[in-house]
Amino acid sequence: MGVRQRDGGHIEAGLLKSTNSLHLAIQHPNGSGAGSEEENMSTIALSNKAAKLMTLCDAEGFKYLDDLLAVSITDSMCPAICMTEGCDYTTKMESDQDEGYCEACGGNTVTSVLVLAGLI
Repeated sequence: MGVRQRDGGHIEAGLLKSTNSLHLAIQHPNGSGAGSEEENMSTIALSNKAAKLMTLCDAEGFKYLDDLLAVSITDSMCPAICMTEGCDYTTKMESDQDEGYCEACGGNTVTSVLVLAGLI
């Protein structure tokens, strides 16, 4: 299962499920690594879900998404983030939450990391 989005046809980003973890994958649509590193850096476009997952990893102090997910699966409360564009409010919520209240923007837009990653 993956989250995929193309932005202007430049870069495709998403979550790819391997046999033992989820990985953020960023690649050129044509499969090549064509272009300079500087050019590639300027054209990377992540889906909103992938960007929110990266924000949660940073906020929780994890380098890899699979580490955050492993810790989150074992607890009744897990990290959650507001899905509103421009709002990166994070908190702890029930693992199946997908409409939690955001104290920053006031919407019912907070989603748990497990729902966001497609595990629940």
